[in-house]
Amino acid sequence: MKPILEVHHLSKKFTIRGQAKPYLSLRESLFSFLNPSSNSEPFWALKDINFEVMPGDTIGIVGKNGAGKSTLLKILSKITPPTSGKIICRGRIASLLEVGTGFHPELSGREFSS
Repeated sequence: MKPILEVHHLSKKFTIRGQAKPYLSLRESLFSFLNPSSNSEPFWALKDINFEVMPGDTIGIVGKNGAGKSTLLKILSKITPPTSGKIICRGRIASLLEVGTGFHPELSGREFSS
């Protein structure tokens, strides 16, 4: 039986730019595109991830903050392209991203009557 999802050597790199100068001269701001920022550094959100999911399996992605969970789901959902690697999907993928976004703790939907 073939896996419904295969992930091979998946990696995602972001470029983190350092703090920009608060004030630039007119010449610096006009010619900044010629000299790319030297204070940028690569950040690997995912590096060489490999796994398979067989038919009937249910998976969950668990990890610490900054572990790359959301990045992996965005790549699997084709929201963000990977830097390198290969994904073979035989079927459909639905991911629940940022479920808590937009919720306010005091607005629970429950009203109290007095």
